[in-house]
Amino acid sequence: MRAKRGDAETAIMRGRFRARPFVVAAAFLLVAAGTAVAGAMDEAAQRLGAGDAQGAYQILKPEERNLAGNPDYDYMLGVAAIDSGRPAEAVAAFERALAVKPDHLQARAELGRAYIAMNEPEAARRELATVRGQEVPEDVRATIDRYVTALDTGLSGGGTQIRSNVTVKVGYDTNVNNSTSDSRILIPAFAGLGFATLGAGATSEEDGFGEVSGRTSLVHGLALDKQLLVDLNASYRGNLDMEQFNQGLAGANIGFAQRTPDYGTFALSAQLQAYWVDDEAYRYTYGALGQWTQRSKSNTDYAVYLQYAKLNYPNSSAQNAHRYTAGATVGKALAGTSEPYIHAGAYAGIEKMTDGAFDHLSYDFAGLRAGGEMTLMPQLRGYAVAAVELSEYHDTDPLFLEERSTVRADATAGLRYALRNDLSLGGEVTYTRSDSNIVLYEYDRVVASVSLSFDF
Repeated sequence: MRAKRGDAETAIMRGRFRARPFVVAAAFLLVAAGTAVAGAMDEAAQRLGAGDAQGAYQILKPEERNLAGNPDYDYMLGVAAIDSGRPAEAVAAFERALAVKPDHLQARAELGRAYIAMNEPEAARRELATVRGQEVPEDVRATIDRYVTALDTGLSGGGTQIRSNVTVKVGYDTNVNNSTSDSRILIPAFAGLGFATLGAGATSEEDGFGEVSGRTSLVHGLALDKQLLVDLNASYRGNLDMEQFNQGLAGANIGFAQRTPDYGTFALSAQLQAYWVDDEAYRYTYGALGQWTQRSKSNTDYAVYLQYAKLNYPNSSAQNAHRYTAGATVGKALAGTSEPYIHAGAYAGIEKMTDGAFDHLSYDFAGLRAGGEMTLMPQLRGYAVAAVELSEYHDTDPLFLEERSTVRADATAGLRYALRNDLSLGGEVTYTRSDSNIVLYEYDRVVASVSLSFDF
């Protein structure tokens, strides 16, 4: 909710009518308060006119004990306070001004803005309605209308926002089926038969590919602090020769977010996904995700999440499983003209087979992920991500006669060039290495691609 309140206040600040002439007039009126403070008031008015609200506040605040109750001084102090990030003090100053001068429309309009900054929308609506009901110049009324429109948008949770993206990608993959490069392996359960020769498709295959993917996200405000979240995504990847490894995916997330003024945002969503290989259904997934996110005053992003997924394999029920994951992430925007952003995360969980007879496929997992991005030149940003995951299986593999242990590492580097605001060209290279005590699950993979992405 804090972010939404900030959006509403920003919209109001952009559209608010120019109160600076009233500030200057107030400074002249305060000459009557005594020549000792007249110079200070004039300097404060000049600073406000120049946009230095903090400087004006530091001049005006020490005079509060002597001048509080003078509506012109209180109005000037209130403007300086709200523009320097002190809405509570601004409310007190504007209310003092209105107690003496109830028809001070500029003070009442600014009081409405201060209430919005303090997340008191009904009080803000009351003050703005009072101003709208008075005889005011047309340009002032137009700006007050923008105040009210921004307030109504904030109260409705920001209205409805729909964003979509379509990406077309072409590339080359050195291991389209994530398989070992060894064509002959020894299976301990059948060691007496010697080395086994893996058939076609069981060893690594390289191929060129094309991919198209799309995503549509909808955020609908239900109230000031509540939002409906909908995310739809789909993709299809076709290989030039190895068509049996073509892949399709379609998913939907539908959820609800609750914002709080001091404790971040809590979101809960239902998740559905279908995954196809060679145009046949391979896996269906459904589950739920609970997540907490917050951005600190220092622009640090924090998130904690819990996820449950039920995995169903229509052609291989032995693989059906329950998957539980818990994780946390942190991200930080750093200072600098290159606008660097760094992030890191950790997660852990368990994937448990529904059929205990196949518990050798159940495993615990834990992973780390870190990366960042920055502007390299105008319109060009570079990014890099590294990740590692450890998987420890529960029971002895019936063919290889030991419990599987696997470490997978991924490294990605890429560039994005903005051809225009809604169109970007990208290039990316990903390297994957899987190390395991069972040779069947050891492999290397390199994927290189270029993409064109359109946002609308």
